[in-house]
Formats: sequence, structure tokens, C-alpha cells
Amino acid sequence: MPELALATDQFVHDYTLVIDNDFTAWREVMDIVRGSNRDLVTVSEKLREQFEQYIAEVADREEQEGNQVGALLIQQMLLNWGSDAFDAIARHYIGKDGE
Repeated sequence: MPELALATDQFVHDYTLVIDNDFTAWREVMDIVRGSNRDLVTVSEKLREQFEQYIAEVADREEQEGNQVGALLIQQMLLNWGSDAFDAIARHYIGKDGE
């Protein structure tokens, strides 16, 4: 029986899968990497802030539409992944810079 991925590993995989396959998002992340001089902590923090802001905006829209449970589910499942997840994402993109 195959092992299930840890939730953080799955989140990192899903996040990078989406970004890696969208040219505009890829360029934006590469701009963050280069603008941060490939500094892991800075890249990680910027990516986390960007992601959490977007998720908060989506949850707010759902709440304004009267979908409180949907807003709570979005927030519960997609916010607060912590620095480990975004450090892994930052490492992925720092490693991709210059390939």
C-alpha cells in the first residue's frame, strides 16, 4: 500500500504544480526570487504573504455572498501552513532560477 503524502508535502506539490504551469504566475515568482536576491527567508515570507492575502480575499467574497461555511472552510484548509511549507516552495523556485 503506498504511503500518503504529508499534508504539507501535498500543499507544496499542489502550489508548485499550479505556479509552474502558469507563465504569468511563474514570472511573478521569479521576479520575487530575483528581487529578493535569492534570500530564502525573504522569498518564503513574500510568497506566504501573497498567498494568504489572496485566500483571505476569496474567503471574504464568499462571506459577503452569504456563504459563511464556505468562507470558514477555505480559511481553515488554506491558511496557516507555516514557514516550513513556504520555505520548501521558496527553495523550489530559488533552485529553478537560472535553469
